[in-house]
Amino acid sequence: MDTPRCVDAAKAGCGEGLLWDAGRGRLWWVDISGEALHGFDPETGATTRTLLPCLISALALRHDGQLLIATVRGLGVVDPETGKIDILHDPEPEIPGNRLNDMIAGPDGALWVGTMSEGAKGPTGALYRYGQTGPQAMMRGTTISNGLGWSPDGTRLYFVDSVPGVLHVFEAGAWRVLRRFDDTTGKPDGLTVDAEGTLWVAICDRGRVLGMRPDGEIVAQIDLPCEIVTNCCFGGVELTTLYITTGTFSMTEAEKAANPLAGGLFAVEMDVPGLLPPMATMP
Repeated sequence: MDTPRCVDAAKAGCGEGLLWDAGRGRLWWVDISGEALHGFDPETGATTRTLLPCLISALALRHDGQLLIATVRGLGVVDPETGKIDILHDPEPEIPGNRLNDMIAGPDGALWVGTMSEGAKGPTGALYRYGQTGPQAMMRGTTISNGLGWSPDGTRLYFVDSVPGVLHVFEAGAWRVLRRFDDTTGKPDGLTVDAEGTLWVAICDRGRVLGMRPDGEIVAQIDLPCEIVTNCCFGGVELTTLYITTGTFSMTEAEKAANPLAGGLFAVEMDVPGLLPPMATMP
């Protein structure tokens, strides 16, 4: 693999929510604290930034091509040109202080959405699956429901709870712990999976992305020139570029000045391509 290069020095507070949109030939991502939707065209290098009316954290594609968006107000659809959001559903209206965080569509069209308490104050989050009968809680008691990714055959769902540093896997209708992260590896954040089944996990406090086999063994490392590394996904026509978001949310002004690429979007060419993200038919 090559050295990561910065393709958008956006100075995001908390870059997240990476999504490759093959229909539009566009990479979408969000700045959670900046309440903005970013776009990147790999063919031209053009970038866009659209301000949104509230905190947003993740994106997914719907079957009709619309962008689903996770917000502090619930699940919605967003117009990427105007930033207008139409809210569809809030799975936790009875839990004040909770918000949506990460999400992913499944191979069957179901949408999986994780929640957390704002500020990660406690284990009040959950992971929901939107099916034919509405949202069903698939796991409760999470702190920061984070990175989600499917195995290439669609039989395994990987899921990160960042604060305890646990990578879970859902397979054959049951959860198990795949790996526990510690002070040596750092805190896991967003993740993606390539066509050979290798997991690529952003480590939010170590300036790197780790490559892991499906059994949890670490086999590769990508170093970034930024300490806060938040998410990653494959994109581009051949799906051979790994895009990586970073942040500045815990940095002092002096640290930001010393590292002007922090909060930027990075790209690195990979030997193995990724997978197209599934589209949601639910809700």
